[in-house]
Amino acid sequence: MPAACAFSCLALASLPVRAADPPGLPVPAGTEARLLERERLTGDWGGARTRLEDAGLSFGLTATGDISANPAGGLQRGRGFSGLLQFGLDLDLEKIAGWKGGAFHAGAFLIGGHGLSGKFLGNLMPISNIEADPAGRLAEASFTQTLLDGKLSIRIGQLLADSEFATSETAGLFVNSAFGWPALHGIVLPGGGPAYPVPAPGVRVAFKPGEAWTLQAGVYSGNPLGRNDRNRHGLAFPLNQGAFAIAEAAYTHDFGGGVTGTYKLGGWYNSRRFDDLRFAANGLPLADPDADPDPRRHRGNLAFYGVVDQVLWKSADAETTGRSLAGFARLVLAPEKNRSHVDFYADAGLTYTGLLPGRKNDVVGLAVAYARVSSSLRRLDRDMTTFAGEARPLRSSELVVEASYQAQVAPWLKLQPFAQWIVRPGGGEPDPDKPWRKIPNAAVLGLRSVAAF
Repeated sequence: MPAACAFSCLALASLPVRAADPPGLPVPAGTEARLLERERLTGDWGGARTRLEDAGLSFGLTATGDISANPAGGLQRGRGFSGLLQFGLDLDLEKIAGWKGGAFHAGAFLIGGHGLSGKFLGNLMPISNIEADPAGRLAEASFTQTLLDGKLSIRIGQLLADSEFATSETAGLFVNSAFGWPALHGIVLPGGGPAYPVPAPGVRVAFKPGEAWTLQAGVYSGNPLGRNDRNRHGLAFPLNQGAFAIAEAAYTHDFGGGVTGTYKLGGWYNSRRFDDLRFAANGLPLADPDADPDPRRHRGNLAFYGVVDQVLWKSADAETTGRSLAGFARLVLAPEKNRSHVDFYADAGLTYTGLLPGRKNDVVGLAVAYARVSSSLRRLDRDMTTFAGEARPLRSSELVVEASYQAQVAPWLKLQPFAQWIVRPGGGEPDPDKPWRKIPNAAVLGLRSVAAF
């Protein structure tokens, strides 16, 4: 049912604009143009949307859909569809109740379909950043208080850290999940960390000592999925799962002429216990037949990261042509290799806006993401070869290359064809049908649509 709802909304967004008129009635002159110029498909509701926003009440509904196929490689060939409806409600408490600097936000996800990553590709970095188990879920629900003329901001509630930490605006073009919440975070942290689609109870504090600097830190539940790793609808609020703490410093510099750069340094620590990737509780390698069935346990894990988000060039006539070039790069390092499935992650990419004449809002991009499998897992692979007496592939790393073109069809509608090439899916996992070789490299072709209602 969620998949059907998401698909129906996407289909509605893709219909010719004349279909919005009642059947059998003439289309007034200029109606089509007005529809294509709207910020949202449903318009201003006869002025009601603007009146509500002026009164402090804002609503949002966005439908995103990805269709994809892997014509070659992976575990098997197949086709996938992922659909996401995002609902949002924002209350400006100063306008509504005179509460200066106060705001409330609540949201929900309706997720449908099945992506390619698990069944067809076997990869570490899912091909779509909306791909998740089908369900209706509570998203963020938070209260925000700003103080000191907006320099200090405090948020508390059910929060998503991936919307505020380790982000890159330029990387936001790309579809693969790795370019959002860095892949190392999503793979190493319990439950993927407080990131889509599973927020966690937490608090975030941000401070701007000047125009150029932003300092922020947050503390969240250590496992947003809870004790049994089950939080299907986001209605469990696990507070006894340890703590995940993250901090970041960001500096933005204006080089003039519209050329700006943002540079971030950050790190996180999770206080939960983590399984050793190679050794059992009795000290023997997990591959040893005499090893205890339970792995050795370690308290805590941490990682450090850096982000560069840079406008590299901007045309003097960018206001009318949109022509500009931007790039990004991110590095993440997890020093505790014996408990981190991925111990090093890097990504980088370029985007160009206004490539085609008359298409100033279209963006084309090329990006690459690299996730290195921990040396402890590589040693485990060698142990398994030794004890089993049969050769098997040694895991090393997974590499993803993505090319995307995002076309702004209307202010409320974007269409984005994309292609991905996945090298060593799963970091070099053995092919279940042919365990003496790795899962073959995979090609993925897809199309994303995003409609704002």
